[in-house]
Amino acid sequence: MKFGKITSKNVSTDALYLGGALAGGALSGGLMTFVPNEQEVLARGGMVGIGLLGAASVKGTSSADKVVKFLLLGMGIAQGAALIKKYAADSITIDAASTAPEKFVGGMVGLGCPCNGNSSYPALASPVINFAALSNSRSPEGSFTENSGVQTGAF
Repeated sequence: MKFGKITSKNVSTDALYLGGALAGGALSGGLMTFVPNEQEVLARGGMVGIGLLGAASVKGTSSADKVVKFLLLGMGIAQGAALIKKYAADSITIDAASTAPEKFVGGMVGLGCPCNGNSSYPALASPVINFAALSNSRSPEGSFTENSGVQTGAF
């Protein structure tokens, strides 16, 4: 493998291809919203196959041809990753007691984020900004929105 000089032409071309792959992944996610749950695995597998075979069949060398190729690859990659995550979720559980290698493998298959589970995790503390003049002029309780339950003038 050789690394060459980074030029603006190389960066813009590769950015175009990356955009095609991202668009393909997003497009496939949008298409999955129309698939019934009982056919999810079949549809995802079909999109992986269509993405791979479609990308292999694109033979052009123009930028448009390559964007279509990467769009198809992005579609296959996104749905392939979703299939791996679906099947891995049955055998891999990531929690606070998991070891570093377990967390690493879970992260590789898309299960590493603790926010994916049903557990409640504390959020980072948000800064409290108290504009007494504004909050007192809006409502007597100091809230900016009605019925929100958020008291901005509490501190």
